[in-house]
Amino acid sequence: MKTLWISLFTVLFSFGITGATEKLVIGGSGSLNEEITDVAKAYMAKNPGNLVEVRPESMSTTGGIEGVLSGRLTLGLITRPLNDHEKAKLVYRVLARSLAIVTVNKALSVQSLMESQICDLFSGKSTSWKDFGGDDGKITVLVRKRDDSNTETFRDKMACFKNLKVTPDAIALTRGSEVLSAIDKRPGTVAITNMGSTFREHANLKALAINNVLPTPESARSDKYKFYHEHGIVTLGEPQGLTKHFLDFTFSPEGQKLLSTRGAIPLR
Repeated sequence: MKTLWISLFTVLFSFGITGATEKLVIGGSGSLNEEITDVAKAYMAKNPGNLVEVRPESMSTTGGIEGVLSGRLTLGLITRPLNDHEKAKLVYRVLARSLAIVTVNKALSVQSLMESQICDLFSGKSTSWKDFGGDDGKITVLVRKRDDSNTETFRDKMACFKNLKVTPDAIALTRGSEVLSAIDKRPGTVAITNMGSTFREHANLKALAINNVLPTPESARSDKYKFYHEHGIVTLGEPQGLTKHFLDFTFSPEGQKLLSTRGAIPLR
């Protein structure tokens, strides 16, 4: 969060608020905040008369949609497609894909799991890494206190996980960063996370292959690795003026490259 506030300060003040003639406000799901902040800074460097404010707090997908519908936000960041009711007023564009992964400590010798093994692991049916070809060490499952988009991706795309009840011995943490820090320091722990910028900041993490397919940008684009969710951006009707100009930059090669530097996977 501190990083996002610093980024927002830079976005708001480095290019001069008083000189701005138009303003966009972006908010919603926090999963792409840092990437969009990078895009906004680059856009304003090229267009110093325009202001793009990225709200640093996560408002969730629902907050992004409601913010655009109410006029509080110009652009809403969301992590699911629109339903039929929302499609009547909003226009949705896919920004990027985010990989949902099984994350463990690099010290663990296990490299790949089949879907059935993942369900055995998270349900508590298997309690030792020896069951999966590793050392005879205890499995410690970590979860978020509230389901996040990564867990929901597994429920949507892995048949045995759809109605799975996670082991009651799982340790629940509030933030995704706390989950990653715990795995980084404690071999034997495991969680469902994403492969974004926070994952890459930890030296001792690795993502397991699922069904012998590693989570990579290439395997996600080809749908060989199917455990991903899409990040999208919504506007109230077709974008016009500054909104369209900013989106054109976002989907340009330069904007797509900025999105990819922190782990998101642009589709272009």
